[in-house]
Amino acid sequence: MNQNLNHRLLVILAFMVILVFGIFTNLRGQVNPLIQQDYKIDYSQLGLVLGFFSGGSILATFFGGTLIQKYNLKVIFWSGLLIQSCGLIFIGFIDSYYLLLIVMVIMGVGLGTLNVSGNTLASHVFTKNKGRMMNLFHLFFGIGGMIAPQYANQVFKLGFSWEATYFLGVVLVIILFLFSWFCDFPQEDKEVSSKEITITELLSDSKVIIFVIMFLFHVGAEIGLSSWLGVYLDDVQNRTQTEISFYLSLFFGLFTLGRFLASVIVEKIGYLRLVLISSVSAAVTILLGLLGPDSFAFFFSLTGLFLSVNFPTIQATMFEVFEDNTSSVVGLTLTAGGFGNIIFANWVVGLINDLVGVSMGLGVFVIYLAILVSATFYLRRNYILKKECSEE
Repeated sequence: MNQNLNHRLLVILAFMVILVFGIFTNLRGQVNPLIQQDYKIDYSQLGLVLGFFSGGSILATFFGGTLIQKYNLKVIFWSGLLIQSCGLIFIGFIDSYYLLLIVMVIMGVGLGTLNVSGNTLASHVFTKNKGRMMNLFHLFFGIGGMIAPQYANQVFKLGFSWEATYFLGVVLVIILFLFSWFCDFPQEDKEVSSKEITITELLSDSKVIIFVIMFLFHVGAEIGLSSWLGVYLDDVQNRTQTEISFYLSLFFGLFTLGRFLASVIVEKIGYLRLVLISSVSAAVTILLGLLGPDSFAFFFSLTGLFLSVNFPTIQATMFEVFEDNTSSVVGLTLTAGGFGNIIFANWVVGLINDLVGVSMGLGVFVIYLAILVSATFYLRRNYILKKECSEE
């Protein structure tokens, strides 16, 4: 195949993968209340369902890079498609809560494999203007989040159950497989490190600990709000599925807009200063949504505009801070983000919902953001500003 044509196909495939990943990942906000009703489970049990999903994703992300190097990118990508298809199909044929947990692990592994494959592919094909291209890459995750609730709502209007939103998603997996069939994937080079470093040595660096904390609590807030907002609107405000779909779509629409705007202004404002501004703004909008009348639900959606900025901007800061062992640091912080998803976004919030109510469960995201602000301020004052002063 012509090299230029193949490169264009791979670029398109990378965007398709992150788009499909965004759709599947963000279906949860729409279907979570229906899973709870169908299986007659409490919030803690629902949190466990989400935790099993995230656990499968963490396993795939943690081992995916090594498997890609050992075999090749196309084999692992296709394996992810196969695993994901199994999960999407199996979920329509189960009626047991414990089987649901198993299927969620399978889907988590499938999506996690697609995620690490898509990001690896992007690192190879975005050879020019990487900053701009990676911002566009993350934009497509937000677009997938916008599509997800609208797609689910259309499936419900046709009279299908929530399981069908996953089952029909097999079509998307087939499209990815057929498109990738015609692509020649880049070969993964063996990464050569000038200095081997252990996890213990990494964790002895206080900067690494700060980044771990930042990813833990940012992911806890971002994924937690998108996952539990549908439950809050359903149980506390008694919204219809159409209304829930509207607010979730607006959340991801503003989330996508935020990623675009961040790509324009981040270099002018400064990385960590932007994280501070966006995190404080997100905390304020969550509080307005909780403390105001039901019409203030708009502020929950507005939070997406601010939360969208943090993840890519924190990553960009990390790449500047760490000149050596970058891959190890990235792997550790992504794993931290995965645990933030399982523990802080799902299990903790589900437990609080059961103990003191859904409103308090959503309010815990303000605490997460306060911790993120504190860690960001500490990093900026003690490392970034000092480094800039020493270079002058």
